[in-house]
Amino acid sequence: MNSIIVSHESDVDGVFSAAIALMRYPQSKVIFTSYGKDNFLRISDLVYKEVVATQGNGLVIFTDLGLNDDLISPISDTFSFLKSNSWSVLWIDHHPWSEKALNLFQKIETFHLVLDRGGNKCASELIYEHLLYGNNKAKRLASIAHTSDYLLKDQDIPPLPELIVYYRTLSNFYSKITGLAKRVSDGILWDTEMQSDFNNYVNLRNEAKSNSLKMIRIQELSGGLKMAIIPVSSYIQTSLFSEEIFQKTAVDVAFFFNKEGKISIRRNNPVIECNKIANELLEGGGHEYAAGGKMKSNPDQIDEVLKEIQNATETWLKKKI
Repeated sequence: MNSIIVSHESDVDGVFSAAIALMRYPQSKVIFTSYGKDNFLRISDLVYKEVVATQGNGLVIFTDLGLNDDLISPISDTFSFLKSNSWSVLWIDHHPWSEKALNLFQKIETFHLVLDRGGNKCASELIYEHLLYGNNKAKRLASIAHTSDYLLKDQDIPPLPELIVYYRTLSNFYSKITGLAKRVSDGILWDTEMQSDFNNYVNLRNEAKSNSLKMIRIQELSGGLKMAIIPVSSYIQTSLFSEEIFQKTAVDVAFFFNKEGKISIRRNNPVIECNKIANELLEGGGHEYAAGGKMKSNPDQIDEVLKEIQNATETWLKKKI
């Protein structure tokens, strides 16, 4: 069967989702992407080329990717193309979806959406349950992805989240991340090449964290809450770094931003809804506990960044009240 797997490129859950899908469909073409309209247009182009080059019908599996309203138009065009070529779609995800996005899957019989609305499962768990239920290796991979995605301490796992961050800085990122997914699908979680790559990364990460810690800005919010904004380089894994930030500052929410204007939001207080704050930013989306988006401000102007993020957060607080 012809098949294409499209997954999230930024974390363990995305890589492991693709790996479990590969166990079910080992002949698949694997494509990784991130959020944003430009990324989805790139994916659409790659899917077009793959379908045209392949004879017969097939299946596209999207996993660990939410569908924001601003992405509906490019995806609708891709869906129309796939339908006309007798390809099916299976989309498996655990992010919040709007009713408008959900309606896309009510129009075509061969397009199916598996969505966890409870917020208790990662995408790898959903892939396991839907495609390989009962397979012990897939079950173990899904468990590791759950531990990583929800920042749990229930088992020790290799430093894969940071390795993925490092790979994203390399010019051959897509070959590295695809190779990682194939290793994981074979049950290989760490080897000498990965250890060598990680050794190269550690010094870069430590220097980047030291520089970021010198530039933290803390701001009080309504209701006695506090936020921190932290400039970060591409060598920092924000979910792990957020634990250090919360220990050092005791703020309720932290915003990490990079030179490209991307923002990652992490919370230290269950009152905070990261995805709702992200909705006040450009291309925002994610979960209550972790989300992201883009900002309009110049990343080099930290006062402007602080003001924009504070305004977005205060706007959400007013809506919450």
